Amino acid sequence: MSKHWGWVVLAGGLLLLCSCTASGTIPAQTQSQNTTSPIAQKSPWPHINSFSVNNDNITPGENVTLSWDTSDADTVNIDPQVGKVATSGSIEVGPQVTTKYTLTASTVGGEATGWVTVQVAAKNTFMPDLVITSVTYNSGLLYYTIKNIGAVAAGQSYTYLYDQSKQLRDTSWVGSLAPGEEQTLPFTNYNYDGNPITVCADGGNDVVEADKDNNCYVPIFGFKYNYDFAQYATRAIWMNTSGGVDFGEVGDSNSGMVTKINGIVAEDNQTYNNVIEMVPPGSAHQWIEGHFGDWQEQWNVGGSMVPLALPPSTHFTSWVGLSAEAEGGSGVTFIFGLEDSGGAVQWWPGVDVAYDGKIKPIDIDLSAYAGKQVMSILRVQAPASPDKSYALWIGPKLTQ
Repeated sequence: MSKHWGWVVLAGGLLLLCSCTASGTIPAQTQSQNTTSPIAQKSPWPHINSFSVNNDNITPGENVTLSWDTSDADTVNIDPQVGKVATSGSIEVGPQVTTKYTLTASTVGGEATGWVTVQVAAKNTFMPDLVITSVTYNSGLLYYTIKNIGAVAAGQSYTYLYDQSKQLRDTSWVGSLAPGEEQTLPFTNYNYDGNPITVCADGGNDVVEADKDNNCYVPIFGFKYNYDFAQYATRAIWMNTSGGVDFGEVGDSNSGMVTKINGIVAEDNQTYNNVIEMVPPGSAHQWIEGHFGDWQEQWNVGGSMVPLALPPSTHFTSWVGLSAEAEGGSGVTFIFGLEDSGGAVQWWPGVDVAYDGKIKPIDIDLSAYAGKQVMSILRVQAPASPDKSYALWIGPKLTQ
């Protein structure tokens, strides 16, 4: 079963995301993890009609085929390794380690990005390796596809199903699987209620495997969650070391400045959309931050930013760097945090960025916070010499 998903940046910074799954052995009426459906758009914005891989769990030495189809795109690139490609086509690749392939379709109006991940088994030719490749819901039953991506046959095992409280709710017997063999099997004793679940191959540890860390799979049914920080930047709660900060393109050395920008040139000389620029107050070790949540408003009534409940398998991702207007010697620290309803904040280690012509990725797994009511915090902290520390959060978002 091929799977793909992606997000689309339109002119003006609007971000759209959705997901679907291709047909498999069992007719799927829901979507599962790492899947997308196309979003209808009109020229001049690019559109990814499809981006998929024919096999997303392989052993070292195997090849897979990436296939794609785009509309209204001037240029199309696939990274890593592949590079510039035609607007539609396919190509064979042979990753030796687990690899995330990203397709970017671009025009002057914006760009669309989609990705697929190919899991490559550990380089151990003398052991089996069981993985769950998909979970679907059909006719009142949950079905899962289990595959042996190892080079040795896997003996009989049991697949476990856990609910959102991590309680074991059902088991499913699996017969012996030859190398590369897969089966689609049902859970027959679980009444699926729409809440998050986790499905784990070899739940009873009956099989000695090359890799035990890839046994579990969290299916995502329906539209994937996406929270675009840039979309809510004007409504976030902004503050600095001393107090509140006004959102906009005007600031001063005492309060700092924060604004949303499309078409800004970063220190790598590339132009980016959907960017939040933050400039800390102009003295040593000062910070500026924004608190983001769920924007709620009613007709003719002012809105407010309130905590939101994170769905399962949420990640915070962003690229960070400095504006091209910064100077050599400039630098800041980018920090992400979550604030609970009691005001306690969990900070993740900061990412230090100097003016070196490069931007850096941030990817934080927030799965442990599924279902919790939180506010997200984007903070930028200045160093000892903060002159022209024009910090850029490029495409910050929460996604599944």
